[in-house]
Amino acid sequence: MGSFDVALVALCVVSGAGWAALGAWRSPEGTPRAAVRALLAGAAAFGIALGAYEVLRLTGVEITWDGLLGGGRNAVVLAVVIGLVEEGGKLVGIALAVDRADRPGAVMRSTLGVAAGFAALEAMIALRGVAAPAAVVRALLAPAAHALLAAPLGFAVWGAARSPRRGALLVVAGLVTAAGLHAAADLSLALPRFGRIGYALALLAPVVALQVHGRRLVAGPAVR
Repeated sequence: MGSFDVALVALCVVSGAGWAALGAWRSPEGTPRAAVRALLAGAAAFGIALGAYEVLRLTGVEITWDGLLGGGRNAVVLAVVIGLVEEGGKLVGIALAVDRADRPGAVMRSTLGVAAGFAALEAMIALRGVAAPAAVVRALLAPAAHALLAAPLGFAVWGAARSPRRGALLVVAGLVTAAGLHAAADLSLALPRFGRIGYALALLAPVVALQVHGRRLVAGPAVR
């Protein structure tokens, strides 16, 4: 491993820890404890995803970036599988990390921390051999991108805690939405026709949803 690879691994660690600490800022249990728990849950989520990929490989299903680059129906199927595997892993991680699922703030803090841990480990593997400028930018911003894609999972976990009767339906809907956004983002990067615009739109959708939801929370119930 060269000096740049070592520096990149260190940058991934620092970036993941920094984003997790940001998410855990002013947590009732304390920032360090909440951040570490979320990072460990993110590592568990990444391990689940790796295990799922290995199972798929043993059954003859190869998940590769070259497959996405090939385009066509096969690329769409691969992108959906990747989305389900990785967002499914993050869903388990969020469930492990969150301490008060009935509080939206606590759920979203856990979502960011889990995504940060997941993204840091993924970047350590995926960015080997990538040119320095692109690798550094991706290492710094990947946790935020993963957190945005996982936002529907946070909404689902919170909704399930508030309404247990609809919990399973909400969780499935959140996973499908997150996986769809993830698939759209990957396809946008792999296929020149969509490129950065498609990727930006995939990340923008959760931002708009968070903004609308935040306004509803601030507005509260109408006063009669």
